[in-house]
Amino acid sequence: MKIMEMFFPRPRLAAALLGILTTLIVLYLLNTSNKDVYINILEPGTYRNNDKNIKFEIFFDIKNFHYILNARKCENNTKINALIIVTSYFGNVETRSAMRRAFSEEDLKQINLKRVFLLGVAPSDQYTRQVSVQNENKRFGDIIQGNFIEAYRNLTYKHVMGLRWAAQNCFNVDFIIKMDDDTVVNVEQLPKLLKSLKTPKSQNFIAGYVLRNMLAIREPANKWYVTQDEYSLPMYPTFVSGWFYITNPNTAEKIYKLSQITKYFWIDDTFVSGILAQKLKVKHYDISKYYAEHSEYMECCLDDIRSKNLNCDVLVGPNGGNNNLFYEFNNAVGICNLHLCKNRTKPLKETCVAKKFVHLGRGKPQVHNYKLH
Repeated sequence: MKIMEMFFPRPRLAAALLGILTTLIVLYLLNTSNKDVYINILEPGTYRNNDKNIKFEIFFDIKNFHYILNARKCENNTKINALIIVTSYFGNVETRSAMRRAFSEEDLKQINLKRVFLLGVAPSDQYTRQVSVQNENKRFGDIIQGNFIEAYRNLTYKHVMGLRWAAQNCFNVDFIIKMDDDTVVNVEQLPKLLKSLKTPKSQNFIAGYVLRNMLAIREPANKWYVTQDEYSLPMYPTFVSGWFYITNPNTAEKIYKLSQITKYFWIDDTFVSGILAQKLKVKHYDISKYYAEHSEYMECCLDDIRSKNLNCDVLVGPNGGNNNLFYEFNNAVGICNLHLCKNRTKPLKETCVAKKFVHLGRGKPQVHNYKLH
């Protein structure tokens, strides 16, 4: 009491004020609309559990992993042919909006598809707050958010989280389509593409843009630099591009469970569709003929449909930083999907002369003409 009186001559008043302050802080935390204060932010690490009886409750080194936001599950009474899981950065609101405007939840149901977006947390994002993402999910019910930081080296968390969620909540679908939110896809042609695969339901497979004999990069200045500790072999196993690939729930579940007893590797497409797939003896199907390697090919398709009514012979490609291209492209190819377009006499990649747009985020684009072959 003497020490109390030394600092606070009126201890009863001080105690009362302290009680009021504590109450106000508790009320603020309970009622604040910004839930960032509740998010347990976790950094990547190395998983050391060798227990082979892996359950869905375990997630790498995150002991208390949970979904901050969760999407609506697949309904058992609704026929869904494929679940689309989209890795999306927390602040890419515009990109997600373009995808929803192109195909709403109801539009996707008409062609037996369902879509969810995979996010982490980004408390330092200057433009998007957690409460905004919460409101986005209240409106659309299609966001799955894990309690890990948005970071390039955490993409494996996000990727595997999507496969985990799909295997748990949409096990009745025939296919799982994984794609990035900066990838443009001809959505109406997806059912036709899935039908063409003709893969047995029980088979472990991944269909995508297959990459073989890729060397691990040891140059520290390179974006893809990998240390010997991270990956000791000189060459990666065969894998597929993470832009867009197709698998099934059976394969997704096996990949998730194996990932929990395998050393974490930050290059997610190499880890999932290469390292883990090799251990599981997953069969790779190469469907690269449907891909455009450059966003300018997608722009060419768009121009050819609008000006010449020519079919687009690619289904998948990057958006090149144009966040609205997914909407523009699918809006245009709708004309061709109604059989109102003519077939090309030469492949797109032999004829495309495009304007190269260097998209600078919130700035202005730079435009150059160049030929792509």
